[in-house]
Amino acid sequence: MVKKFLRGINISLLLLIIISTFYSCANEINVFEENNNKQINFFVSVPQWKNTDSLATTNTSRATPITDNSFGTDKSFNLIADQNDGAGNYSTLIDKESVSFTNNIWQTTPYHYYWSGIANKTISFYAYYPSTISNVSHTAGSSPILSYTVPDNVSDQIDIMTATNNNVNGNTNSSTPLTFNHIFAAIQFNIGSSGMPNGTITGISLNNILYKGTYNFNGTWTQDSTTKKSFSQTVSSSTTAGTTITSGATTFMMMPQTLGSDASITVTYSNGGTLTKSISSTWTAGNIYIYNVSKTIPLAAFDYTGYVQTYTTPLDGIYKIECWGASGGTASSSLAGRGGYVSGNLKLEKNKIIYVYVGGYGNTITSTGHTDTTPGGYNGGGTCVNSAAGGGGATDIRLIGGNWNDFSSLKSRIMVAGGGGGENNYSDTYGPQTTRGGCGGGLQGGSTISRVNNITMPGGTQTSGGITNQYTSQTKGENGKFGIGGNSSSNYGGGGGGGYYGGAGGCNVPKESSNASLSGGEMPGSGGSSFISGYTGCNAILESSTSDKILSANSPNHYSGYIFINMQMLAGTASMMSPTGSVETGHGGNGYARITFVSAN
Repeated sequence: MVKKFLRGINISLLLLIIISTFYSCANEINVFEENNNKQINFFVSVPQWKNTDSLATTNTSRATPITDNSFGTDKSFNLIADQNDGAGNYSTLIDKESVSFTNNIWQTTPYHYYWSGIANKTISFYAYYPSTISNVSHTAGSSPILSYTVPDNVSDQIDIMTATNNNVNGNTNSSTPLTFNHIFAAIQFNIGSSGMPNGTITGISLNNILYKGTYNFNGTWTQDSTTKKSFSQTVSSSTTAGTTITSGATTFMMMPQTLGSDASITVTYSNGGTLTKSISSTWTAGNIYIYNVSKTIPLAAFDYTGYVQTYTTPLDGIYKIECWGASGGTASSSLAGRGGYVSGNLKLEKNKIIYVYVGGYGNTITSTGHTDTTPGGYNGGGTCVNSAAGGGGATDIRLIGGNWNDFSSLKSRIMVAGGGGGENNYSDTYGPQTTRGGCGGGLQGGSTISRVNNITMPGGTQTSGGITNQYTSQTKGENGKFGIGGNSSSNYGGGGGGGYYGGAGGCNVPKESSNASLSGGEMPGSGGSSFISGYTGCNAILESSTSDKILSANSPNHYSGYIFINMQMLAGTASMMSPTGSVETGHGGNGYARITFVSAN
């Protein structure tokens, strides 16, 4: 057994050895005499296609004229016979005449021929089946030659067999044996043990195959090595392991050859998607070669790295894409805003490159200086000041790469999971004032509420960033922007979460709105919004929008035309499945993304 391991597509090639010992039903032979010489007649045997592959269910190939172990007596074949006059001079005795099983013997019909009775007057016999084949040329004293071009249609690729018996003595008294041999290699396909990507296979092809040549009845082929072509056929096959794709009437009958470096196999799915893989082998006449094709498309997982990552689709089809936004940073009380979750199925063409930006967990600063800042999480988390925490970055899927904050890249986003707002951290004689950051996602990022006067600061929406509270006597945070969480501008305030639109940065608010001179409190950042192209309530921006003026398209559908189905959007306060398969309430820590092939249909 020879096994081929191929990149992306695993092919097992089973070389099935033709049995060298043939047997047939021995037909009763009646001998008729004329002038005391014996009539020429034949004992016919035909080798079976032998198949040792455990996945096979048949012993015979399409167009083979046998259904058991013998050349059926209902068949006929053509015969050429050259006679040597004893002095080395040859003449054609029988020229492409039919041989059939008549009167209980294999004999030429309608004319009969007889042995000379002289030993050195030998006869060489050349037989071929089926008798309908043309382009057989012959010169007395030499083996006949068949000029052949493999037909385009598999149904026309017949199984040709030949038999040769040279220099049989002229005083032969018994039936002359003719052992037929298949002159082609049979090529078949099954689904391998690992299966194929889900879908319906509708086509299989052999590419860059030699298809013109001459066959000498001495058993040798001479191919035209300058011309190659592809042979394909329509099939209907599931992708389940062990399924037969081609066999019997759909067997490719190819000339024996050593495949070139450009030879390959292509599998076509019902949606037009294809998988192609190079193959290398030597095909020998009379052997069946079964290619067990397998390919597994593993899920693609993307952890946080701090830079853009890419995924190239291996096949036309439907892909499930999932994103988890990062949570905001924790300052002291584990009250960071948790990241949101989005998922959906998307039709993508083969070799499509998509760009994956995984959000980073919001950083925490522990210094006591009032001007010390630290960045928020990668991909849009807002910064924080003095012992507070940064906002969590969003996790998103884009059609254009580049820096995370490049506007052309940001507007190409087709899926976004919002990041959570960073926690604040402050206490005074009135007690701790730490409150939870706003959660990331869904359509609007989570708001945050100050424990001072219950002041609310909203998160990002589908058309604008989160808005910081505006107190002229106090330090202000920054509003969220398209794709960017707002920075905190006050001591102990948390950064806004990244998202489709980012959340607002934490600000300082008065302890009593009527008396702003009293000690105030710092607010955590609010959360960033999520987005899925095609999701009801989402609002995609126009392709012509600029960073200075974001125009609403008043539609959930992205300008690219990529629209998800089977969508889900969960805010960071909801119960959701974590990347590891456990259940969590909002996503904590760095963001995550996952792409799974669903189906080629």
